[in-house]
Amino acid sequence: MWSIETVHELGRIAIPPFVPPGFAVFCTTLDFDGRLSEDRARLLTGVVQERSGIASTLATCTQVHGVTVHRVVRDPAWRECDSCDALWADERNVSLAIKIADCLPVSMIDPAHTITANVHSGWRGAAQGITAATIDAVLRETAFDPSSSFAYLGPSIRVCCFEVGEEVAEQFDARYIDRTKAKPHIDLVAFTTDILRGRGFADDRISDSGLCTRCEGSVFHSYRREGKGGGRNLQIVTM
Repeated sequence: MWSIETVHELGRIAIPPFVPPGFAVFCTTLDFDGRLSEDRARLLTGVVQERSGIASTLATCTQVHGVTVHRVVRDPAWRECDSCDALWADERNVSLAIKIADCLPVSMIDPAHTITANVHSGWRGAAQGITAATIDAVLRETAFDPSSSFAYLGPSIRVCCFEVGEEVAEQFDARYIDRTKAKPHIDLVAFTTDILRGRGFADDRISDSGLCTRCEGSVFHSYRREGKGGGRNLQIVTM
């Protein structure tokens, strides 16, 4: 299970139990209105450096629930990549941040080839294959090796709370639909885990936070629980 800590500047953070040396992964409840500012970006990279010793620049993206993947290169200023839902990098001193408020964040690290990726996977992106598309994009340009890589599935709405209509359920294999309740519930974590396994990730290198954003008592923001005025979470991977 991931541990939860309180960091004064960021609110609560969830940290996976193992991250290879020279890398960092965490999810934070940092409150913002959906788009970061230069001040917030500097705050985030400052906390990353304080906790991990890694000085980095930050890249985020304007997320559109699609399957566009952008490569990030180190830039002195914070960068908001336009209209994409996944980021990857193959140089050090770069932090990649994905915004979530129920959708599933999927962070990947290949320590052998110095590669990171961060994916925003809501049901629309998942149905279109955003996680597989990200792996394919990295494979086309690097020596990325899923068999030696790690994946981290952060806080998100879980099958217990992810009630959907039939028009959404029919876009997923029946294996990932719970029909024991009045309406179908999607298990995006199981769906994504099977994609990672199918692409070569070992079971013991896939770390699931096990944290549901929607459940009552959750310390993380949830669009379904809080509505449009609610906050956003950020999952960050750094090297």
